[in-house]
Amino acid sequence: MLSLTCLAGGLFVASHHPLWPVAVTSSFVIWTLVAARRPELGLLVLPATLPILSFSPWTGWLIFDEFDLVVLGTLAGGFARLAFERADSPSAAMTPPAPRSVKASAFLAAAFLGLGLVALWRGVADAGGWSFSWFDGYADAANSLRLSKSLLSAAALWPLLTHELRRSPAVAVRRLALGMQVGLTWVSMVLLWERAAYPGLLDFSSRYRTTATFWEMHVGGAAIDAYLAMAAPFAACALVWARSRRAWAAAAALALLTGHACLTTFSRGAYLGVAVPLLLLGGAWWLRRLGSHPRSAAFAAAWSISFALGAAGLLSVAFLSLGYAGAAIVLLTSSSLILAVRWHARSLPWRRAAAMALTLALITEAVAVIGGGSFMRSRLDASNGDLSARIAHWRHGIDLLKSPTDWLIGIGSGRLPAHYSREVPRGEFSGALARVTVAPNRYAARLSGPAKDADLAGFFSLTQRVSLRAGGAYRASFWVRTQGPVDLAIDVCEQHLLYWRNCQGALLAIGPRDGSWQAISASLSGPDLDPGPWYLPRLGVLSVSVRSVGSVVELTSVNLSAPGRTELLRNGDFSTDLAQWLPTAQAHFLPWHIDNLYLELLIEHGAVGLLTFVLLLAFAFSNLLALAQRQMAIAPFLAASLLGALLVGSVSSVLDAPRISILLLLLIASSLQLRRGSVCAR
Repeated sequence: MLSLTCLAGGLFVASHHPLWPVAVTSSFVIWTLVAARRPELGLLVLPATLPILSFSPWTGWLIFDEFDLVVLGTLAGGFARLAFERADSPSAAMTPPAPRSVKASAFLAAAFLGLGLVALWRGVADAGGWSFSWFDGYADAANSLRLSKSLLSAAALWPLLTHELRRSPAVAVRRLALGMQVGLTWVSMVLLWERAAYPGLLDFSSRYRTTATFWEMHVGGAAIDAYLAMAAPFAACALVWARSRRAWAAAAALALLTGHACLTTFSRGAYLGVAVPLLLLGGAWWLRRLGSHPRSAAFAAAWSISFALGAAGLLSVAFLSLGYAGAAIVLLTSSSLILAVRWHARSLPWRRAAAMALTLALITEAVAVIGGGSFMRSRLDASNGDLSARIAHWRHGIDLLKSPTDWLIGIGSGRLPAHYSREVPRGEFSGALARVTVAPNRYAARLSGPAKDADLAGFFSLTQRVSLRAGGAYRASFWVRTQGPVDLAIDVCEQHLLYWRNCQGALLAIGPRDGSWQAISASLSGPDLDPGPWYLPRLGVLSVSVRSVGSVVELTSVNLSAPGRTELLRNGDFSTDLAQWLPTAQAHFLPWHIDNLYLELLIEHGAVGLLTFVLLLAFAFSNLLALAQRQMAIAPFLAASLLGALLVGSVSSVLDAPRISILLLLLIASSLQLRRGSVCAR
């Protein structure tokens, strides 16, 4: 029944795909069959495809994405395989009794699931009852489903994960680690392209923060920060587990790419969430080496001193902006590492010399990014003001809990944005978007700006991906209706998600004309847009935004022609709802995120939900500590991954991005279910 339910759900979602329903449905069926034949591949495919299988800017979907189909296919195939295995061999259903700690963690997981279902019910009720559209937004009832589907998916994956970890724990954890490494490689390569295509690979002064394929950040957030914090320890895992020179070289390349990815987020939370767990991993590893190899104590001590100097140098670079002290320490560290490589390369194993060279390369990379531009220094200078604003933001979020019931079980899953925008002073949305019917078989997009705050005008846009054309001006035309004067901005930009490189645009002052429809046509002005070379293409985005307060416009028959009169838009008449249109926000992200993992749990799931989550984490870390003492190779990296997510969660939201949420829950479930009796050698 579970298999058939997931299969039916996947077919329903895939058949409604806005762009490629036939191809997506076929791919879903194929993956379901593969998962039924080889269910163990789910542990590799899920983390490997998680960062890349979401095409929201092209589809316009917010509630669902393509990764949901991977999850549903894994569940449908995996449960079908379990059903046939148990039918063929009834003894397969008999398993040894689980230890008390495993039973306790399973009870806590079930309790957290039950509280999540309560939060889902409260969220839907708070939104006025269930209603659904494929293109619902963050203030609608479907947003409760959007945030709850991660918990529901993780709960459904629990028995499949248990089956694989009991059948072959060593193979299962290696597949999980490989999947994380493949996903991290995808993200790192996309970030490398993004930096090269937009601000420039070596431009560290432009106000540009990379987002890769985490389209959930179209309204801000820290999805990429949390992902990198959870994935980076698996890059270290690849280095430790590599046995051949070729494997180690590939792992070293991944480490360098990961370092570049983390550094170019220019996020203090990401730096904290990646650096601290890795430093703890390195410290624990060297302490273990000191204890097991006394003869290497002198070298290990010298290495530790160099490592400490390197950390001090990086801090000096960050906080002193490459002052004399920071430059001197970095120079001393680099010199010591170069000398260490030169003196010990002949007498020590190749891995040790290679590790020193890699460390030198990583330090150089960090110095180049942090000290080679002004953007990070400006962010550090603003730290005190940012902290004060964040504390005020947290207080406003806590004020949303009005009653004892709210404090106990929360206001409901997915209801933070709607409540914050409605109840917090200056916390309103910067705009809103909906499709409306204006005549039989005729539709329009209703776009509004901020209701009261003039500082937010223009920060909310209706966008569609377009191909760029060089050699002239773009031209936009559309029909518009408004009840009052409105300033409307039309822009076409070389843009990935939140930041643009060059733009052509026009600002139009439109009068009401008694509320009747008007035909508008405008030639956009600005520099020629560059699609980039074939090996480094740039994406283009059409943006429409309201630049006046309290204004609402209705748009239909939207057209955009490139130089040469080529039509670029699809669904300009909104006949297929908001397919291929995505709302995005700029600069003002407060109503969408509370910027704290623990507060988002408290506000939407209540104190009981937060306490249950903390207890689950305590059980997970306790189990990982016991496994690490028994030489289970994956345990330290899982612990570092969870710690990274918790550190990022201290200053950013984590659970409001479904893909990040399901990854965190999957790692927690894996940490809870690894048995103390099974040793996984690397």
